Amino acid sequence: MTTRLKAVSVGAAVIAAVGFATVASASSGSDGSDAPKPKPRIVKARAAQAGSPVTGNTVTLNPGENLTSSATCPAGTAPTGGGGTTSSYDIFFTDSYASGSTWILRGTNKGSGPQNLTAFALCQ
Repeated sequence: MTTRLKAVSVGAAVIAAVGFATVASASSGSDGSDAPKPKPRIVKARAAQAGSPVTGNTVTLNPGENLTSSATCPAGTAPTGGGGTTSSYDIFFTDSYASGSTWILRGTNKGSGPQNLTAFALCQ
């Protein structure tokens, strides 16, 4: 055999040996022993819950007025979110936030007639 052919044959043998050693180590334990690896566990996470909705008081705003409506969560719960509804597109929310166990909603009536504003909270 020529020198070049011998070098290629030796190189192929080294690559095969390294590949076999890699496969062998992958099938053994993480500490290099032959101990079996633990099976992966499937963990199911609970889905996020928005909470129970609570509707607050309805307030009537005359044109140009800025008033608040509030929704209070039951004892032992707190708002995880909130918002409100209006009777028209003429009311613009100026504030919407949690304060203790209550969700506060403030709105301004930009229309020409009276409109309603009602807060809601998601309590958990």
